[in-house]
Amino acid sequence: MYYDIVVLGVIISVLFSELTQLSPAGLVVPGYIALNLKSPERVFYTLLIAFVTWGIVKLMGNVMILYGRRSFAASILVAFLIDWLITMSGLFLGHPNMIGCLVAGIMAREFERQGLLKSILSLGIVVAVLALIMLLIGHPALGL
Repeated sequence: MYYDIVVLGVIISVLFSELTQLSPAGLVVPGYIALNLKSPERVFYTLLIAFVTWGIVKLMGNVMILYGRRSFAASILVAFLIDWLITMSGLFLGHPNMIGCLVAGIMAREFERQGLLKSILSLGIVVAVLALIMLLIGHPALGL
C-alpha cells in the first residue's frame, strides 16, 4: 500500500498542478509527506532541511552558475549533506530522520522555482486530500 499512496500522490499532484498551475513542492513529495503524518517531527525536520537547503543553494548561486539540472543536483546534494552532517555530528541525539533522501532537495528546488509560500500551501492542500483518501480507504494517516 506504501507505493500505492506515492503513486496516488503523483496523480493528485499532477491534477492539482493542471488545475492551479502550482506545484505541490514536487510530484512525489506529497505522497511521502502523507505517509509520514504519524511522525510530525519527521515532517518538520524534512521541511527544516528543505528550507536550509534552499537558503544555502541561493547563496551558492551568488558565486557559481546554478540553474536547471545543476540547481536541482545542488539541492539534492546539499540536503543530503546537511542531514548527514547533523547525523554524524551528534548535535541532535535521537533526531528524527529525514523523509527519504531526495524529498528535502526536491522541496528546496520547488521553493526556488515557484516560491516558498506557494509551494508550502500547495503541498498542504495536496497532503490534506491524500490524508483524507488514506483515511477513507482504511490507511491510518494520522493514527486515528
